[in-house]
Amino acid sequence: MLKSIIAFVCVLFFTYFCYSYFNQQATEPIILPDIAPTMNSELQTSSDNHIPNTDKEIIAEVTNNIEFTTNLVDEDNEDFFNQFTHLNKSHFQSSEQLTSGFINKDGAVSQIALEETFRVNDFENFIERINSIEKSEDAAMRESLLSESLYKLEGIHVYSESYSCAGKICLVSFNFDGNDESASELSKFIDNYSFTNIIEGENGSKQFRAVYIESDDPSTLSLSY
Repeated sequence: MLKSIIAFVCVLFFTYFCYSYFNQQATEPIILPDIAPTMNSELQTSSDNHIPNTDKEIIAEVTNNIEFTTNLVDEDNEDFFNQFTHLNKSHFQSSEQLTSGFINKDGAVSQIALEETFRVNDFENFIERINSIEKSEDAAMRESLLSESLYKLEGIHVYSESYSCAGKICLVSFNFDGNDESASELSKFIDNYSFTNIIEGENGSKQFRAVYIESDDPSTLSLSY
């Protein structure tokens, strides 16, 4: 009887020990140190990849706008140069080329260049294009003298003026009130071949246009078509 009691107590103690041990193992936390950093790393990489993609989209949109603007400028240039048969884009690339458009190799002034200049739809636009050509010191001096003489003209009121010189060529345009002879005095700002045109508007206003070509001796003028 005593042996049975002792055996029962031993079995009970052993059962309690096993239960306590396995219950403690089940309640301990499971640590996976590699999982969290790996997930964070993947998330960061995904975010970094998204930012360059956004930048590329913005750059593409800006590029498209630049190309569209360039196309408009090209179309405007074509409209302007389509007015001419003698003058062309190359004549507006430098002061030497502009001069060659108006003065032939033999020194004669091109009549067709003058005709095309005075027939141009927008004379002020023509002047602006000449103004974009790099000026030599001589051209800058001629333009300065032209400006001074313009505002010293007597007997007329000048407004809406526009002028520019490049190479040996100067163009000027202005509206005025007064007699035509006073406006024509502008050609004397320096020795020039002088070609002028005065247009009268319906409201009585007058516009003066002129092409002045540098010459040491204006009396030697010869024209060549």
